[in-house]
Amino acid sequence: MPTLEQTLTAARLARHDCLSMAVARLLAQQPSTAQVTPVNSFRLLVLGGGWTGLTAALAAARCGLSVLLVEKSETLGGAARFLPSELPCAAPWDEAVPLRLEELLQTVQEHPSIRIILGAELASLDGQPGDFWATLTDGSRHACGSVLLATGWRPSTTLDMLGLGGLAPVVTAWDFARRLREDRIPAAHILFLTDTRELERQALDRATETERPVLERRLRQLHAAHGVNSLGMLSLARAVAECFPERRPASTLLFRQMTLSGIRERYYRKAQAHPALRLARGEALAVAVDAGGVRLRLRQAGLGGSDGTTELTADMLVLPESMPPAGDGCPLPVTEGNRAAILPECSRFDGYAASNFICFPYETRRTGIAAAGCAREPQTLDSCAEDAQGAVLALLRDMRAVAHGTSPHPRSGDGACPQFELSRCTRCNRCVEECPFGALEVDAEGLPRHFPGRCRRCGTCFGACPERVISLAEQNMRMGQDVMDAASLPPAAACPRPLALVLACENDALPALREAQARWGAHPAVRVMGVRCLGSVNMQWLVDALTGKYDGVLLLGCADGEDAQCHFGTGSALCRQRLHNLAETLHERGLDARRVRLEPTGRDAAPVLTDRLDQFLERLAALGPNPFARA
Repeated sequence: MPTLEQTLTAARLARHDCLSMAVARLLAQQPSTAQVTPVNSFRLLVLGGGWTGLTAALAAARCGLSVLLVEKSETLGGAARFLPSELPCAAPWDEAVPLRLEELLQTVQEHPSIRIILGAELASLDGQPGDFWATLTDGSRHACGSVLLATGWRPSTTLDMLGLGGLAPVVTAWDFARRLREDRIPAAHILFLTDTRELERQALDRATETERPVLERRLRQLHAAHGVNSLGMLSLARAVAECFPERRPASTLLFRQMTLSGIRERYYRKAQAHPALRLARGEALAVAVDAGGVRLRLRQAGLGGSDGTTELTADMLVLPESMPPAGDGCPLPVTEGNRAAILPECSRFDGYAASNFICFPYETRRTGIAAAGCAREPQTLDSCAEDAQGAVLALLRDMRAVAHGTSPHPRSGDGACPQFELSRCTRCNRCVEECPFGALEVDAEGLPRHFPGRCRRCGTCFGACPERVISLAEQNMRMGQDVMDAASLPPAAACPRPLALVLACENDALPALREAQARWGAHPAVRVMGVRCLGSVNMQWLVDALTGKYDGVLLLGCADGEDAQCHFGTGSALCRQRLHNLAETLHERGLDARRVRLEPTGRDAAPVLTDRLDQFLERLAALGPNPFARA
């Protein structure tokens, strides 16, 4: 254990080093000039002429933008054309209100700033925000400043998925809604089932090993649409009850759990009082069809906690709709240059172009391209309309940021783009492969080509480059080396405990670490250097730290994997992979790879950071002194 005098000496040195490292960082910064990209077009390209696309086109036109609306079918309106003419999608939320789809269609078609192209899709998209060139399948080419994906969803195969295909009295909510719109519903008892968990389990048991992954993905889409199905099937059941009020009940809604958000609870309470509508809680166990109709065996929760099995008979059974995105199973119609640029979110979120951040709901990992409506996640019509308006504002922000030569997010206002010294480039193109945002492409000579308008200044290319030919104004190889060398670390006799360098991501980990330091003081055995993202950490820094003054390096950043929260998409995952590849290099230099550790750290981790630092130092102490440290 260090003495009190040694601890006080180490604390004074830690404070001194903190100031020295900050000064070294400032001196190593390079002058930066914003790379302004000419905005050749403020036109918004809207892909999809459904409810979301129509709302977005009208909102953009009212903001003063020119709009090009592209719909692959020959008619506008999308799925909204086949939904009931009245739904609970506006105040006072306790009654169904008219959709006013025809009114919206007329307004969009007559607006002078909106051009509509039917029967076409996007074939390719080149350029960057403010200077996109879109080529459609009809051969036409159009300049646009940003792109809104409002491609919506497509009817699913829920019945085949659950092994109920070919049974005439069993339909999905989508099929039933179309029949209700066309007045093709018999005056009979309709049974609505919102939860199919037991039927799903049986389907998974029947699936072969090759079929199982596909089925699991489709079931996840069904679960994602549970909230929409809860409200939608409740609306359909109530519509049937109002069509046939003399039948008691005309419709029965079975559920294991109802998911209705916020104020929509009013609609549920109002539906409970309808005399021709029955609401019951139960779990479906089996479905059979015979001459008497549909027989549903279910487990129904009874009073006092007892469970019982019962059977219901109806003339028609309605199952929930999974609402898979229109691009499910194939690339969304977005390409960049000569290579496919499938939005990375689609592979991670079961085909949806979703964002893993609540603060960036419309963002995709392609600047200037936003997703809204059911292409992003299953939503009700009012949520789609709100999504559309928010996405339009986000795209307008992107184009204005490009016009000023700055990044729109998450380093909002940052104008310092990466600089490439291509004369030393070996054409390995690791920077192109690892860029999370498609801001780099390979040109005709095999060199990386940078698009400033797409770049979000994450520094991943800097961390990826093995030849260190890429630099940023606020983060470059010289800066890292100067900051690490600025620490006047004491000799082992004055401070016998291990000394560690902490590389902390500026988004969550560094603020949490600063909060911990403000509460409990700077850790005497730790030196901190902030980085843009763990993906921007060049592995040469770690080698220099371990062959220089430090006993170990701790990297603090956002979580990766299933609970990924990296603000730059893949930074933490890339850093973890690089550390795995670095282990052999460290071994060749006589260093133990266990001296480097990556620790997922959220913004709320301040209360436990001191303990984490102590645990890492104890781990270094157990490994023994670093033969290169403080030589």
